[in-house]
Amino acid sequence: MHGKLAKLLAASAAIVLLALPSARATTVLDLTSANASATGNGVLGGSFFVTNTDNQSTGSGVIDSFVRINPGGSRTNASSEEGFNTNARPLQFDENNSATFTHSLSLSSVPIVTLGGVAYREFLLDINQTNEDPLLSLNQIQIFLGNAGDLLSDTSSNTAATATAPPVVAFDATKATEVFRMSNHSNDDLDSNVIQLNYSLNSGSGSGDMFLYVRNSAFTGPNTNVYLYSQFGTPPGTNNSNDGYEEWAVRTPGVIITATPEPATFAAAVSGLIPLGLIGLRRLRRRPEVAAA
Repeated sequence: MHGKLAKLLAASAAIVLLALPSARATTVLDLTSANASATGNGVLGGSFFVTNTDNQSTGSGVIDSFVRINPGGSRTNASSEEGFNTNARPLQFDENNSATFTHSLSLSSVPIVTLGGVAYREFLLDINQTNEDPLLSLNQIQIFLGNAGDLLSDTSSNTAATATAPPVVAFDATKATEVFRMSNHSNDDLDSNVIQLNYSLNSGSGSGDMFLYVRNSAFTGPNTNVYLYSQFGTPPGTNNSNDGYEEWAVRTPGVIITATPEPATFAAAVSGLIPLGLIGLRRLRRRPEVAAA
C-alpha cells in the first residue's frame, strides 16, 4: 500500500507542476556598448529593432521632439519615470508640461524606414544620466493610435510597475487602439523585454541614444494620432533614472527613408552577428526619398 501511495502522490505532484504556468522570462536588449543593436519580440506588434544612434543623425533642425519625461516628475528623488505625449492638460505622469516638449504626434510625421524589404516606423530616444552612473533601464514601450490629439489614459485600467514587471497603460478603446507593446505585466504569462542604455556613448543631451523600429504593418486602422508611452528605471529595471529628462522624437517629418542591405548581411544583423547600426544608419542619411507617409 505504501508503494502505491507513494506512486500516486508522485503522479499527483507531476500533474500539479504541469498545471502551473511557466516562469516568465525577461529578454535583455543590451545597447550599452558602441554600435550595439538588438532584436526583440513584442507582446503586440511583432518583432522590433533597437540600435544605438550616431551624433550626425540627430540635432537641431533634424529631429522633432514630441514627449519629454522628467525624472520622477513631482516625486522627489524617484528612481523611475514614465509618460506619454498628448495635447491634454493636466498631464498624468512625469511629462514636461510645456507644449513645446510634450504634444500630439501625427502618424504622417513618423518616418518609414525599409530594412531588408520590411517597412518600419522609426522613433528616436535621447536619454540623460550622470557620468558616474550612465546606465538606464527602459522597461516598457506602448504605442497607440488615437482619434484625437488630446487623449488621456484610462487610469482605472493602468497597472503600476512592480519589482518584477513593467507597468501597462490603457486608453478608452473607443478612442484609441494599442498597436505595439514591448512588455507585459505580471498578470500575464507572456515574456517581457528590457532595453539597457548607456548615456556615456554619445556626447550628451540632444545627441540621441537609440532608434526604435516598429513594423509599419502594425499601424492599422482609421486613427492617425500616435501616442508613445514609456517607462524607465527601477522598478522593475536594474538601472535607475538619476539625472535629466528622457525625450522621444522623430527625424524630419514626412520622409520615407530606404535602406537595402544585402539579405545575408541583414540576416546577420538580425541574429546579432553584425550591429544593425553599422549597416543601416549611414545609408539612411544618404538615401532619402521624400514622399507622403
